[in-house]
Amino acid sequence: MEGKLTTIRSEIEKNLSRSGHNLASFAKICGLNRGSLSAILHGNPPKPMSLGQIDAIIKAFGFPDGWLYPLYIDECFNEEKVSRRRVEPFLIRCAELGKQQCIDDTLNRLLEYPKSLDIVYSIAEKLFNKGKIDESMFFYKIVAENESDSYSERLAISHYRIFRAILSIVDSDEKLHAVITFEPFRNRLPENMQLDGLLTLTQLSFDLRRWIKMESFADELRTLANAVYRDQLRKSQDRRKEVLHTERPLVVYYGHGYLLKAISLTKQGKYEEAKKYTAGYADLSWFEMINEEGRQAVEQFRLFAIGNGFTIEMLMGNVDVLPNYTDFLADHPGEILAGLITIMDAANRYGFSADNILTRFSREMLRFEGFQEPNNVDRVFRLYYQVAIYQINRKRYVTGVDYLVKSLELSIKQNNGKDFINCITLFEMSRDYANTAQQEKYRELVKGVRKNEKITIDDGKRVSIV
Repeated sequence: MEGKLTTIRSEIEKNLSRSGHNLASFAKICGLNRGSLSAILHGNPPKPMSLGQIDAIIKAFGFPDGWLYPLYIDECFNEEKVSRRRVEPFLIRCAELGKQQCIDDTLNRLLEYPKSLDIVYSIAEKLFNKGKIDESMFFYKIVAENESDSYSERLAISHYRIFRAILSIVDSDEKLHAVITFEPFRNRLPENMQLDGLLTLTQLSFDLRRWIKMESFADELRTLANAVYRDQLRKSQDRRKEVLHTERPLVVYYGHGYLLKAISLTKQGKYEEAKKYTAGYADLSWFEMINEEGRQAVEQFRLFAIGNGFTIEMLMGNVDVLPNYTDFLADHPGEILAGLITIMDAANRYGFSADNILTRFSREMLRFEGFQEPNNVDRVFRLYYQVAIYQINRKRYVTGVDYLVKSLELSIKQNNGKDFINCITLFEMSRDYANTAQQEKYRELVKGVRKNEKITIDDGKRVSIV
C-alpha cells in the first residue's frame, strides 16, 4: 500500500472520504481540535503535523502503527530548514517500530544540513537512555562515521557506546576489531566513562589473551581510579561540589585495576610480582564513600584474592595447596570453572594426578557445556583443552580425544585461529588413537571451516583451510 501513496494529505483526504466521516466527526475520533485538523488539511500553506497528530490519525483509521510514516518525512523539512522538534521524535519512533527504510530516507536528507549530527547524536542518546540499546547503535555509528572533529566528545562517546555493545560477542575477530577501533578514544571521554572504557578494554584483552596490552590497560585503570578516588574524597568534604556518578561503585574500578594487573602478570609467568598486586585488592575494607553494592564488591575481591593466591601457588608448582584449593572451590561454585583450568594446567606442567579433582567436579563440568556467555565459552575451551592434554598424556585416548574435539568446536565458535591450530595439531598427533566416530566429527568440523573458507588468528590475519 505504501507504494501507492502520493502525499500525506491526499492520503488522509482519500481515507477520510471512504470512512464516511466529515471533518468534525473525524476530529472527534482522533482526539484533535477541528480547527487544527482543518489547518493541517486545508490551510494555505498547510499547517505542519506533529508526530502525535499523525499517530492519532493513523489510529483513528485503524491502520498499523507507522502506516503513513513514509509520507511524513516531508513534514520534517521546510524549504532550507529542518524541523528538529519533528524529525527527532519521528526518527526515534521509526527506530522503535523497526522502520529502517524511513530512517534511511530521512537521514539521506537530514545529513545534508549543517549541524545534523547534533540531532543524530541526540536521538542516539535518547534511545540509549530509554533502554533501546540495539536501536541506538545505528545512530551512534552514523556519528562515528560522519564526525569531522576527531577530538569531539560526542565522537568519543559514540565509539564508547558502540564498544560497550559488543560485550555479548563471542567472535574473537570482532572483539579485536572493537578494541583497535575504540582504543584511541579512551582518554577523550568524561572520567566516569573512561573508567568503564578502560575496564572493558582490559577485560577484552584478557579474552584475546593479549597479556602485555592487558597489563598496560590495567595500569591506566588503576592510575585513573586512584586519581578519581582522591578527587572524590576532596569533593565529598565540600557539599557544593558535585560528586562523580559512575556506572558501578568506584571501589569496583579501583579493585579491578589491581586484580587485572595481577592476572596479566600471572599469565606472563611473573608470579612474585603478581602476588604484590593481589595483595592490593585482598582487603579494601578501608575504602571510603561506599554503599552496600560497594561492600559486596569488597567481599568479592577478598574471595578473588584467595582464589588467585591459590592459582599463583599452583602455577609455581606448590601442589601442597591443592586440598585447600579444591575445598575453596567446593565452597564457592562460581570459581570452579576458573579453578579447574588452573589445576589442569598445573597437572600438565608438573605431572601430578588430577583424577580425584575431575571426579569430584564431574557434575559441574557437565553443566559447563551449556554456558553461552562469551567469557565463559573461552574458559570452557581452555578447560577442555587442558583436560584433553591430560587424558592423552595418560593414554586415555578416547576420553582425551573427546575433549579435544569439543575444544576444536569451541575454537571455531569463537573464530580463534590460534586455538584452532593448536587443536588441529594435537588431533593429528593423536589421530591413530581416535575412533571412527571421533574422526568423522573431526572431519565435519574441519569441512565446515573450509566451507566458510577462513578463520581468524588473533593478530588480525586470516588463514584458509586447504
